[in-house]
Amino acid sequence: MYLGKVIGRIEARVRLPGLETQRIVLLQPLDFNQQPIRWTLLAADVTGAADGSLVLFEEGREAANPFDPPLPIDACIVAIVDDYQYQA
Repeated sequence: MYLGKVIGRIEARVRLPGLETQRIVLLQPLDFNQQPIRWTLLAADVTGAADGSLVLFEEGREAANPFDPPLPIDACIVAIVDDYQYQA
């Protein structure tokens, strides 16, 4: 599971079967100091996170697990972060 920030939304008129109702967002992965750690990515959002929300997301095979049948996605937001504490 990774920490990230929702930085935008993607609108697509043509989608694969199963993705027609899924919200797709632009996500910036962050370290625990909330600094960007790599490139941005697209993720399915099952939580309804707003723009600017701090979230937890999964990548790879685990990203498809919330869906039945599994969808062809690489990243999925699985939680909205209210607060966290980190000490280096």
